[in-house]
Amino acid sequence: MNVRIDRNGPRRVLITGATSGVGEATARLFADEIAEVALLARRGDELRRVADELGGSSHVFVADVADPASVRSAVREAIDALGGLDVAVNAAGLAGYAALEELDDDIWRRVIDTNLSGTFTVSREAGLHMRAAGGGSIVNVASDLAGMGVAGLAHYCASKAGVLGLTRALALELAPRVRVNAVCPGPIDTRMMRVGLEQEADPETALREKEATVPLQRLAHPAEVARAIRFLAVEGTFATGTSMAFDGGTSAA
Repeated sequence: MNVRIDRNGPRRVLITGATSGVGEATARLFADEIAEVALLARRGDELRRVADELGGSSHVFVADVADPASVRSAVREAIDALGGLDVAVNAAGLAGYAALEELDDDIWRRVIDTNLSGTFTVSREAGLHMRAAGGGSIVNVASDLAGMGVAGLAHYCASKAGVLGLTRALALELAPRVRVNAVCPGPIDTRMMRVGLEQEADPETALREKEATVPLQRLAHPAEVARAIRFLAVEGTFATGTSMAFDGGTSAA
């Protein structure tokens, strides 16, 4: 199935985590090219802000991806509102450092439920619909840390490694009609990243140190990651079960 995203072809995209960072950038990119996008996130006020800026091409669905029942309902409502679904992008995610002594059950569950289980629930609902309808494409936002370990990020690394395993398994189960792929960004200049840096004693020094860990010596812009997502969703018609490293070289070592 080749998903055509142009003004004459299918134009129905669901994006989670659409209120900031990669999710918002992806919504803006697709909205520039297609008629309708379904925006899903847990902050209703921020969703309405993005929707207002995108104009009549967007639909708002308030749901926490960590709540399976809420997500199932929202995805089905989105499919009804759009009249079907061609592309689903799982961009919702949580991060945040927690040393092992601080990594309690609640923090662990919240990150796993959001990053991994939320991706599963959306992918299952969207993928089964797409398969029955004849085709589609799912892109999951993983991370360069899916293949690396970082002290203080055991919960995040585990969740993103799980996203890659889920991507490969769903690609086989939904083939040949639905393609499922993942993009693995490195450090991204998002609000979440900036909030984390502001917790440091010297945020500017912390930013420079973060940039120095990237061989390209800078952070990615969310719009760059959005274009990689679009490639996997639309142009990469022979790709399924794959993960695209988009990390400025952090995984090359």
